[in-house]
Amino acid sequence: MTSDVKSAERTRHGHLRRPGPEPAAGGRKWHESAYVRIGVLALIGLASWQIASQYTPDYIIPPLADVGNSMREILTTSNGLSNLSATLVRVALGLASAFAVGVVLGLATGANKTAAGYILPVVRFIQGIPSLSWVVIAVIWFQGVELRVWFVIILVTLPGFALQTDDSYRAIPAELRDMARSFRPSKWSMFRDVTLPGITPGLFTAWKVNLGLGIRMVLVAELVGASTGVGNALLTAQQLFNMAAVVAWTLTLAVCMLILQGISALIENYALRYRPLNHR
Repeated sequence: MTSDVKSAERTRHGHLRRPGPEPAAGGRKWHESAYVRIGVLALIGLASWQIASQYTPDYIIPPLADVGNSMREILTTSNGLSNLSATLVRVALGLASAFAVGVVLGLATGANKTAAGYILPVVRFIQGIPSLSWVVIAVIWFQGVELRVWFVIILVTLPGFALQTDDSYRAIPAELRDMARSFRPSKWSMFRDVTLPGITPGLFTAWKVNLGLGIRMVLVAELVGASTGVGNALLTAQQLFNMAAVVAWTLTLAVCMLILQGISALIENYALRYRPLNHR
């Protein structure tokens, strides 16, 4: 028996075939596509919802037509768009502030053991406080709604940015730092060429986690006193037992979240384009 035959693989029909590359992804059957599976699950969910709505009151499970009308009202009226934009702007401002402060703290604790000894215990203590407690504290401390929301989202998301930056900084190999120092770079060159590439993957991870957390916390903060925003719209819908509006606002925010995550993934793929695909 030749070596070629020895290395061949036997199929379930008893025939021999030579080992070769796996079939290309484009050769998959249509039912193996992830998009097809998601579409099938979505159709099953929508059909189940519509059937259930026929046997329950509208304030429990509203018909899909009512939900669609509510979503169209959200996206086509000035009131709906203003509430949606107010929430998204609050999320953006809060996360940007938490990101800036968290990265500075993370770099300080990663580079200096003394700073880490003082700062990290405080950050971990803040992280251990329940999010709802920060909402109550903000309502008592601050009169302005915007300041309340900003305060809450910073205190809730800052620990994630700080700790992730600290961990990413410490994960940079010491040998890499020593090699870079041998070229006597400036502080800016050291940060640009060694530190920033080392912490960037961790920063994207922190953004993925804090993006959803920030949206949820803004809604909670808006529920307790804001006159605009999605949280206020949800409170109004709850008071009117308008379940269609509740579902419509929820789906709208979910779609916005998916869009933001998609944008984040595109930026991440571009920023980390030097890495193998299976490591991005």
